[in-house]
Amino acid sequence: MFLPSLARRPRPHLLSRVALAAALLALGGCTTIQVEVPPVSFSVPGQFDAVGEPTSGDPAVDISRWWKGFGDPALSELIEAGLRHNADVRIALARLAEARAYLDVADSTRKPMVDAGASVSRGKQDPSTPSAAGLVLPGPVPIPIPIQTGDLPSANIPWGNARAHGLAMAWEFDVFGGLRAQSDMVASLVLGAQEQVHGARLLVAGDIASNYIEARAAMQRMALLDEAIGVATRLRAYAQGRFNAGQATASDVDRAEIELLHAQSKREPLQALLHRHLKRLAVLTGRTPQSIQVLPLSSVTLTAPPLPHRLPGQVLERRPDVRGAAYKLRAQASKLGAAKAELFPKFYLGLSTVIGRAYPDDADSGGFSMQRIGVGMRLPIFHGGRIRANIAVQSAQLDGLAVEYEKAILSALEDVENAYVAKKAFDSQHRHLVRTAELARRVANQREALFMRGQDLLQPALEARAKAFEREDERVRADADHLLYTVQLYKALGGGWRAEEPEVQAAKERVSALPSSDEVNGL
Repeated sequence: MFLPSLARRPRPHLLSRVALAAALLALGGCTTIQVEVPPVSFSVPGQFDAVGEPTSGDPAVDISRWWKGFGDPALSELIEAGLRHNADVRIALARLAEARAYLDVADSTRKPMVDAGASVSRGKQDPSTPSAAGLVLPGPVPIPIPIQTGDLPSANIPWGNARAHGLAMAWEFDVFGGLRAQSDMVASLVLGAQEQVHGARLLVAGDIASNYIEARAAMQRMALLDEAIGVATRLRAYAQGRFNAGQATASDVDRAEIELLHAQSKREPLQALLHRHLKRLAVLTGRTPQSIQVLPLSSVTLTAPPLPHRLPGQVLERRPDVRGAAYKLRAQASKLGAAKAELFPKFYLGLSTVIGRAYPDDADSGGFSMQRIGVGMRLPIFHGGRIRANIAVQSAQLDGLAVEYEKAILSALEDVENAYVAKKAFDSQHRHLVRTAELARRVANQREALFMRGQDLLQPALEARAKAFEREDERVRADADHLLYTVQLYKALGGGWRAEEPEVQAAKERVSALPSSDEVNGL
């Protein structure tokens, strides 16, 4: 409707405006504000001290689903359930969906805005004065829409009705990249929200594995304790029998009673510890605490997966906290660019068309129509220093986020270095305690056999058996620590999630790739 009317009645000044609008359209988005991100003030080491350089003989370990390396289907099932139903994961996913919706909002500012309007009015008007018939079409660039109602009687200004409807389009040309910078900022925040999802999954998988390991250790310790209580009960009965036969003293019976009571006193705390881990497992998997009363049946003996060897650069590429800090830094750089773009003029294009009809009370009805095209510009002259103050604020925030990014890198490297050292230390302790428990049990069996045959006193047998169960308990706890620090290492390495999910591919295409370890100083 609009373009054909222009074609029928071309006007030189109108055509020049159209040419100007086309030129602005060609420039839109071509110019962007460049923001320099502060570089990292240190170099990332080439390897971790605790492991050195990987060799060809190192096992290839997939850390994306590290829990499968423990060989326990019950553990894998719990973790997979937690990744689907855990509250923290679902909250992170909801925030990701919110960020993606904000990205659509930011992108919409770079597109034309079209509004429709309609009005019905009654009033009176001097025929010599143009009227808009009560129709207002919104847009960033106000476009006046005068409507001539035709020749009406000049005497006794008449009352009349009017109806009008139309369309208006407004479009801001992103000549200096301010709108693009805002959109890029939100795109970086979307990727940061995705890293929060990765981080939530990593923590949930690690927490489930840790609580599962500690629950199984508590069950093993309770089984050992029940065995110790049985032995202490049997030794007390033997002591009482020998006392009745005059072959032992009352102190022998009392010592046996002490060992029995001491063993019995440990059971309730272990039961409470097991209860706590079971309830935690239920909550981590998105269920009520009462839903898990016992661990799922599993005849598998948990074994730690091979030690994964990773370089610092590989760790930084996987750690969700480091990646999230990088995306947050880039979002702030884009925000600073948008703030700087406020110093430059903004250009707009507006189009409108209105059709209506007037019904004066004492005259025949008359139709009217109007089409307009216009371009506009807004240039900041004096804003009390607000624009430059905002630029200073955003620049200071960029410097602070650059330091936060450095801190995330250093913390990640520290976590991994400490995790490797602790893993090796507890592996060594585990090997020694396993051997110690075997020897202690052998000595206890020998002392008990001597006492039963009347070849030794009760006291050495009781002490040997107590020592044996202490060593066995230490061995079980060492088994758990051996597995727990394996979990801690995989968490420090950033294991627990796959490559980018499909829902963030569109946002990732708009943000440059994360820096490698060789490029981190230039971020």
